[in-house]
Amino acid sequence: MAVQQEKRQSLQIDIFYGLSTLGTSALGFIVASWLLYFYIPPDGDPLVPVALFGTAVFVGRAVSAMIIPYIGYLSDNTHSRWGRRLPYMFVAALPAVVVFIFLWKPPQQSETILNLLYLGIMAVIYWIAAAFYQVPYQALLPEIAATDRHRIRISAWQSGFLLIGMMLGGLAGLLIEKMDFFITMVIYAVAALPLLYLPFLVLRESPDRRVRVAQRMGFWESLSIAFKNRAFLSFAAVWALYLMTTTLVQSSVPFIVTEVCLLDESDTILIYIPGVLASLAWYPVVTWLANRWGKWRVFAGSILASALIFPGTMLMGGWYLISLKTQCVSWAILQAIAISGVVVLSSTFVAEITDRDQGLTGQRREGVYFAVMKVLDQFFSGVAVLMLPIILLLGRSHLPPQGALGVRMTGVVAGMLMLLGFLLFTRYPNQPS
Repeated sequence: MAVQQEKRQSLQIDIFYGLSTLGTSALGFIVASWLLYFYIPPDGDPLVPVALFGTAVFVGRAVSAMIIPYIGYLSDNTHSRWGRRLPYMFVAALPAVVVFIFLWKPPQQSETILNLLYLGIMAVIYWIAAAFYQVPYQALLPEIAATDRHRIRISAWQSGFLLIGMMLGGLAGLLIEKMDFFITMVIYAVAALPLLYLPFLVLRESPDRRVRVAQRMGFWESLSIAFKNRAFLSFAAVWALYLMTTTLVQSSVPFIVTEVCLLDESDTILIYIPGVLASLAWYPVVTWLANRWGKWRVFAGSILASALIFPGTMLMGGWYLISLKTQCVSWAILQAIAISGVVVLSSTFVAEITDRDQGLTGQRREGVYFAVMKVLDQFFSGVAVLMLPIILLLGRSHLPPQGALGVRMTGVVAGMLMLLGFLLFTRYPNQPS
């Protein structure tokens, strides 16, 4: 009886931990997928200078990235009756949601430098507030799940909710067509806010993880040790390439739907939902394979499969017997399945690295490691946003045989990045024998 109750409590913790990802992923996915489309619509007047959009986003991410490592350090060394991580999550949730709304309310409805400055400032505030929630949240994982098997399971739950959030974010196109951008984003923000507070119903931190004042490292010492960790550097390089890939693909999906598949904005759902459903169906397979063959082999195979699938954007066209819509949906399903191993298993690698770090330093410093991962997210996602307008400029024609060449090339670039990631991951030191 006690064993069954313990299993129920463990499952409850797994689910509630993953639920907050549902809220953060929906909002983050919308920002990644629609911000460029909102400020630089392909068939309308831009709200900011086209050539400077990527620069504004990149600078915004870079500024926030300078603050994020200190967020991780603070959460590693905070003492409170709620623990080290939960207070930051509780305080940051509301500001993150409010600023998300204002991202979509520029001061002027025409192309101005004022809108560009507004975008940069709002983006910085949003990413900092989001980091104050997400970094402590991610740092909870090694504490909640102590074994590799449990970490894979809880990461699968987390990834499942992440994909459901992405699917809900994919519905934004339908609401945008029927209403407008701002009202749509208010709806999403109001729906996401309760999800960010749900984990507080069940999540508790272990008091034995607290670091005594006399044992605490300084900020720069803590960061320096992380950057000297060979396993972490190897995995971080792969993570950076993965971030660039997913940002490129997510940001280009509305363009792929409208310019390659020749569908409407509302039809973006035809890309998102099949991909999400395919991933959800594949996640149990990833979990089973990782437990049977080891997470390294599954992760490496996922990277390589993605490198082969993403360039499929170059193959879609009206020269086949099957419709463009079917081709686009098939591509979405295949790339979602291919990338599933990376999505599910990434956090387990960081958790493994923090365990080894404890053996060297005697401290639990998950916050610093997950903060660095968040910095990489900000920086390399910003690089991808900076690259995307340049890639799109390679061609905007709908004429055969290539169609919208620039849009198609995003898949090719994504595939090349994942191939490089696979080659780098073969140098990860903690490989199975």
